[in-house]
Amino acid sequence: MRIEEAREEIKRIERFISLVESYRPQSFEQEAIKTYVLIESVNKTAAVLNEKGFRIGKRKVSGKDVSDIIRSKPDDELHQIAHDMFKYNKKKAGKRGWC
Repeated sequence: MRIEEAREEIKRIERFISLVESYRPQSFEQEAIKTYVLIESVNKTAAVLNEKGFRIGKRKVSGKDVSDIIRSKPDDELHQIAHDMFKYNKKKAGKRGWC
């Protein structure tokens, strides 16, 4: 890696940190997106949302619910990041034979 590439990577990471730290979820979907970006696991994200008391109707949140939210058309920058992370993680898991 060249020094300029390293500087660009640092800027990208600093932008990511700033975005996550300043993100204030205003809805269940945004809470799911932020939690997924922090954890990178749909099942663990669902568990955290359930612990916080979120429900879909009268049932608990499932990993599929979180996946559906992340796969939906991104409506902000953090959602786009979550969408890209999800695709990358799914591709990585597919290579292991998990999907």
